[in-house]
Amino acid sequence: MEWPTVWLLFATFKRTTVALRTIDKLRTRLHYPNLHWHVCDDGSGKTDDGTDRWHCGVLVDAIAQFYPEVTWHEMDTKPGEFNTGGNINAGIRAMKENGGSLYHLNFDDWALFRDLDLRPMVDVLDQSEEVGFIRLSYWVPWLYSVTQRYDSPRLGKNFMWQRLLRAQSRPGGWPGDHYLVSTQPYVAHTRFHDAYGWHPEHCTPGQAETGLGSQYNESPLGEDGPQILFPIGEITVHAPWDHVAGRANDYAKL
Repeated sequence: MEWPTVWLLFATFKRTTVALRTIDKLRTRLHYPNLHWHVCDDGSGKTDDGTDRWHCGVLVDAIAQFYPEVTWHEMDTKPGEFNTGGNINAGIRAMKENGGSLYHLNFDDWALFRDLDLRPMVDVLDQSEEVGFIRLSYWVPWLYSVTQRYDSPRLGKNFMWQRLLRAQSRPGGWPGDHYLVSTQPYVAHTRFHDAYGWHPEHCTPGQAETGLGSQYNESPLGEDGPQILFPIGEITVHAPWDHVAGRANDYAKL
């Protein structure tokens, strides 16, 4: 059975050495038979390593060593400004224009430190219309969820997942959470954005993340819209990524 194309949207700004390390970790640790690499550059311009090279071009050249069909875009974001959401949205639009509907987002400072097979996640998103988004980031204990089974027909395996519930679906007194949607690494289907909207633009990375989370939380669709899952069981994904740059510099305008 053929596996659908998944666009790997590599969101980056400026940190060339860090980004190259992250690309190398993804190359060796991330496993999926039909990935398309696309670099999403939020207006880096020159590298930050003193060589005055073109940051986006350096990354594209590095990826082309193992994936020659790599594509890219570069935003015209001005120095001192943020457009993280717009940068991601531009990558999603490029995917849709090329007939795609599934993408994996990875920022340039989130390196993969153990093997990860994306096939179960992709199969669930491809086969189950009620699912739209699968988190691959940290699990936090105050997220309210229910355990649910979604199988992978292509793999012939059964998998259990945590399905995250919106604030309006939680028992009385349960605290709300702005981070149900986490833009740390995830896999998503365009049906999620069709239902809840795109990443907020022209704002900080944190605001782009919490803004999309609010759109999900406050949607009148409630639990009838595409759901957010977190994998458990055989494919538990508890922080297989880690930062390869200091938190003070996360996606900072250097």
